[in-house]
Amino acid sequence: MIDISFEELVEAVQKLRPEQKAALVQTLHLEVTDEHTSLTREQAIAELEALRAAGAFNTIESMRGKYNRPDLNTSDDELNVYLYEIGSEWEEELDDLIDPD
Repeated sequence: MIDISFEELVEAVQKLRPEQKAALVQTLHLEVTDEHTSLTREQAIAELEALRAAGAFNTIESMRGKYNRPDLNTSDDELNVYLYEIGSEWEEELDDLIDPD
């Protein structure tokens, strides 16, 4: 194995022709992608459990009620109508783009 510093590696890469740089980027991208896609569901669950056991989530601040507005009185029906309106607004805008008349 050749022992060179990161800076030396960058200098060497800068000397490559554009097509060589593109091939290098593609090769490195494939290697990184292969490493990340090899994670199984079981491995992900094990990592999550290890993080929980190490206390990684103990200091997370809850968002529950943080932006609660007691002065806002909205019924479930009003909320559902509003959510439907904002959820379907893009359809109206799309119709306007297709048929500007």
